[in-house]
Amino acid sequence: MTRQALAGLLGDRRLQFLARLILGGVFIYAGLTKIGSPAEFARIVANYGLLPESLAVYFAFVLPWIETALGFLLVIGLGVRKTALALSLLLVVFAGAVLIKFLSGAAGGCGCFSVKSSGSESLFLIIGRDLGLLACGVYLFFSRSSGPSRRTV
Repeated sequence: MTRQALAGLLGDRRLQFLARLILGGVFIYAGLTKIGSPAEFARIVANYGLLPESLAVYFAFVLPWIETALGFLLVIGLGVRKTALALSLLLVVFAGAVLIKFLSGAAGGCGCFSVKSSGSESLFLIIGRDLGLLACGVYLFFSRSSGPSRRTV
């Protein structure tokens, strides 16, 4: 890919908007599905075995609000680079946690989009989905002017 083509891709406002909608929308949905069920989500978080139970409860209460807030910020275009970076870092942590859980043989779903997960999700599907979303976040981080247009009518 030439420099000019890369610059065009990084400056494409329609693609930036689409990436913001996809990544932000997924995090809004993921957060909203867990906000109303902190106890159930805390059980899922504790099942990963990565946090002490008391910290898992706190994490399960706070994380959905963070996911939702960051998703909204990204969709409306505020602080796009910082928000995309924060969501990208969360995705790396989530993918790592899912991989550790899978390798440890722990049962249960990932808890990504529901507290009623059946546990039948494929590791490759979860990691693939996280990598696709991570691509959106990295693209937004490196793109130019990815916030809302400042043009006046």
